[in-house]
Amino acid sequence: MAILNTPMIHPINAFDPRYHHSVPFTYTGNQTVRNRAVVLDNETYQTIYDAEQDRMRLDHVFPADTFTPGKSYQIQIQVFDAYGNASALSAPVLFYCYTTPEFHFENIPNDTIIHTANPEIDLFYFQKEKEPLQDFQFFLYNYDKSPAASSGHKYDTSDMSHTFYGLKNESEYYVRATGTTAHGFSLDTGYIKLSVQYFLMPANVLFEVKNQPEDGSISLESGVIDIGYEIDNDNYTIKNSELIIGSDNTLTYNAGFTITDEFKVFVKARKIPLQAAFFKMRCPETGNYLDLHIEKLGKAFYGVLHIPYGETLGNYHIFAELPQPFLSDSQGFLLTDTENNLLMAAGTDYPDLYTAVFEISFKKGLYDLRVYYEANTTIEDT
Repeated sequence: MAILNTPMIHPINAFDPRYHHSVPFTYTGNQTVRNRAVVLDNETYQTIYDAEQDRMRLDHVFPADTFTPGKSYQIQIQVFDAYGNASALSAPVLFYCYTTPEFHFENIPNDTIIHTANPEIDLFYFQKEKEPLQDFQFFLYNYDKSPAASSGHKYDTSDMSHTFYGLKNESEYYVRATGTTAHGFSLDTGYIKLSVQYFLMPANVLFEVKNQPEDGSISLESGVIDIGYEIDNDNYTIKNSELIIGSDNTLTYNAGFTITDEFKVFVKARKIPLQAAFFKMRCPETGNYLDLHIEKLGKAFYGVLHIPYGETLGNYHIFAELPQPFLSDSQGFLLTDTENNLLMAAGTDYPDLYTAVFEISFKKGLYDLRVYYEANTTIEDT
């Protein structure tokens, strides 16, 4: 009798043993007609499964309820051909079994109507055997499920929320989240449909007058918030609703708002010089000034949030890479390839003609920085 080549088991992600599960492997040689799986309890090293299956496919299917959630096991595979030849048992591979985790949005049920352009989405995760969540990511899709925005990978499970900005009124979107547990259990909320409906007060109307016939009065509603500011000198211009400020000048907002213990600040800017701090604000915790600047590291450009905590804790920096801008057509629609992947602008030069949004957030004692582009078209200086 001949000895067949030894099979090799593919890495096995965690799975729920309450359901059938297929374990694939690789083998080269004579056509196999049968395979055998031997499984040991990883704690006791006792054999808890030893069975053969007549199949030519290179996998072994575990029946439902073969294993116990919350436990780990080692598996080996042996193959046989039609002439009675057999291989040696493969090298053992470790795998884990867990009950399927709960993974869904807490505050966005399917087909819901939201009344804001900037919805904050809360994600919920629970696993019965306490399998940790390793990473997760939020996605926003247009009505046709083409990609619109994403959060990037997140790892801090103490804050499983994300805010998408600038959703269009009277429009439909889908939100979705995916995740992976520490032992590779893949998670997906699926596509959750939402509709956007909110009241939009015209930006060019100082007051909206409403008749109140019930009590014979007239009410005035203002869409303007007066923010106090001061500027060092006259070296600035305003063009196309943009403030163009000289390097020797500073704009300071000093009244009309309050920064609480949790906040988000959005800084929109373009043509920002490298290395130089272009934005500063007083830290509510320490009273020191944190600042923003842009650095080139390797071939990439990063927004850098500098947070001075004082002599005891020192300085802290958060880096967020500036993405290459997405391409869009003349009407502002994002361009994709045949597989629906967004197309990005070519080149590695600093894209300073694009309006970048620097999102600074402070929540539960932690700062975070995100950088993205407000639009995908270049604003020309004409």
